[in-house]
Amino acid sequence: MKDFIIFTDGDVDVPKPYDTDVVMLPQYYYFDPGTVYGDEQVLTREVFFEQLSSRRAYTAGVNPDLVRNRFEQVLKEGNDILCIAVSSGISGSYNTICMAAKELQALYPESSIRVIDSLSATLGAGFLCADAIELRKQGKSLEEAAFEIERRVKLLDIFFIVDDFKYLIQGGRVSPAIGKIGDILDIKPILTIREGHIELYKKARGLNSALRNIQTIAESKKAARTGNIYVGNEEMFKKCKALIPGSYEASLNLIVSSHVGPNTTGIAVEWEA
Repeated sequence: MKDFIIFTDGDVDVPKPYDTDVVMLPQYYYFDPGTVYGDEQVLTREVFFEQLSSRRAYTAGVNPDLVRNRFEQVLKEGNDILCIAVSSGISGSYNTICMAAKELQALYPESSIRVIDSLSATLGAGFLCADAIELRKQGKSLEEAAFEIERRVKLLDIFFIVDDFKYLIQGGRVSPAIGKIGDILDIKPILTIREGHIELYKKARGLNSALRNIQTIAESKKAARTGNIYVGNEEMFKKCKALIPGSYEASLNLIVSSHVGPNTTGIAVEWEA
């Protein structure tokens, strides 16, 4: 039985200690088209958020040539590939990876490449990567692991509390009029990922009310994994972790952060079947 290498992309946050066992396919971000970050050239979080405070960030999916090159290197070494991608409803990366996989599968028919649409992002998809690593340790084949991961896709939930409408307005997810009313009334939107798309789950009056809402969700069923998501506001993160103490933590990647801004916290849950 061949070994398989696990890949994911830059919209996914793999929790420690699993992050070192996953190969990351970078995604890209930029403030002007002349300078693109995400692979060899990156910004520190401090510089990124400083620029984001006054400029809109734009994002781009994985580079198809880079995907082909990294996949082919693994195939030449005699390994199979399992790639867990960010939701196809959030990014075009899943489709790009699938096209590269199809091309390479024709060139390496003796190998297997499985690409899974996580229908999630950040720590939610990261939990699937952690599951894949555990299944590989148990001696599962690529097909066995892929089958189980596809089953667990339906067990994921993510909830974000966004403290500032500014970045949702910049990204076109909220109108300026609604954002203005929300700020005046101290409304905190709770976002979720439903069927692969980012949607408004609920609006709460004030941060404490929003946190209690996601606490109720986290306590509603038995979870296999729970994790806290941190962006930039340490006070928000501490309040979230105090109410919903997850076993895992993730600093939200800059790709997703560009859409929700630095004043965001949340949870990812993988429910028990």
